[in-house]
Amino acid sequence: MSSNTYDAIVIGSGLGGLTAGALYARAGHRVLILERNAYFGGAATTYQHGALTVEASLHEVSDPNDPRDSKGRILKALGIIDDLEFEPVGDFQQVRGKYFEQPFTLPHGFDKAQEALTSRFPDHRDAFRRLFEKLKTVQEGVAMIGEQHDSWWWFTHAPIVPLKLWPLLRDMRLSLTDVFDELFGDDEAPKIALAANLNYYADDPDTLWWLYYAIAQGDFLSSGGTFIKGGSGRLSAQLVGVIEEEGGAAKSRRTVSEILLDAGAAVGVAHTASDGSDRREAFAPVLFGNAAPPVLAQALPADAREKFLKPYEDRRPSTSLFSISLGIGKRPSELGFTHYSTLLIPDWIDKLSDYSRSAALLAKPPGENMPVMAVVDYSAVDSGLNREAPFLISVVGADRVANWEKLDKETYNNKRGMARRHHQRDRPNIPRL
Repeated sequence: MSSNTYDAIVIGSGLGGLTAGALYARAGHRVLILERNAYFGGAATTYQHGALTVEASLHEVSDPNDPRDSKGRILKALGIIDDLEFEPVGDFQQVRGKYFEQPFTLPHGFDKAQEALTSRFPDHRDAFRRLFEKLKTVQEGVAMIGEQHDSWWWFTHAPIVPLKLWPLLRDMRLSLTDVFDELFGDDEAPKIALAANLNYYADDPDTLWWLYYAIAQGDFLSSGGTFIKGGSGRLSAQLVGVIEEEGGAAKSRRTVSEILLDAGAAVGVAHTASDGSDRREAFAPVLFGNAAPPVLAQALPADAREKFLKPYEDRRPSTSLFSISLGIGKRPSELGFTHYSTLLIPDWIDKLSDYSRSAALLAKPPGENMPVMAVVDYSAVDSGLNREAPFLISVVGADRVANWEKLDKETYNNKRGMARRHHQRDRPNIPRL
């Protein structure tokens, strides 16, 4: 093969693209990864800012060493699980807000979590029992589908397969709100206690697919949360290493400017340096698009964009997360932080569905209301980051690209500056630490 010909090209090096590329490479294919930023990994990136080592966004992952964790099977298949350390983060999260006179701590483990919730909300004992039964059956069904079985296994297990899959099929069309309302009625406190971290998945429980929430949150609650010691960039580096080990290549600071078509089929890409110079072409019969559909569409010829975007035209863009990294001179525990992950629920949140209004706050000038925020204290565990001052804290909340796009540089900087000045002048409307 020529140097610019591959079996697959991956556009964007987020975890989805890196994982797809690494699996394809392990299957014996030559893969090219193209990333426009300086670092690979997207949210799974660790970088240096002065004396501070910053974790970009991947604050926590469910434990891949748990046999029920689907991610673990992928890491084992790639042969990299033993090259990474997964540090337990303790309790899943602490929640602070007006519904909780004393902060509520949600531990890991189905039994411990159910016990803690029942102790705080005894009137919903039966509802919690039914909820955790749902979570367990979803996990069992997903695990059965995800595992590799031969024909004989399916034949011998035929009588139990419908029973295992029925919970998934029965609840296929339900939203998180549908399930929570059926279990807890109009009592919002247990809903917020269970889903205070909702913004990591979406911002609207009315449209968030129940099964997606059950799979993701269920993995954390059952197997426990971990942090990739030394930063999530180590996971990204291992995935890049697999691709290179199998004869592929990974190129950062390369922007895909054009997706090349032949008779309507994608056959390669043109990519440039960040300033648009040094245009090069690469060819492959398979392209993985690890970028938002509108971004990919801009790289297509004009006459192909409408057809490509057609399947997405009725879909609302998902939320993003803003992430503020702070380096502080004191240990966060001296400032009142008691857990690795703390969720701050502002007083204007009356019900879980109010989360859908949080991201919209960042579209306007700073006012009286603060968004729902998660605070992550990396010094609370052996994270491998910043063992001495400055200590790293991440503050995270829901945002939307639309809140910041189409702003000229001056307007963008003024908007950020207004938020900073407002924070310094006024006391934010969030629970005290």
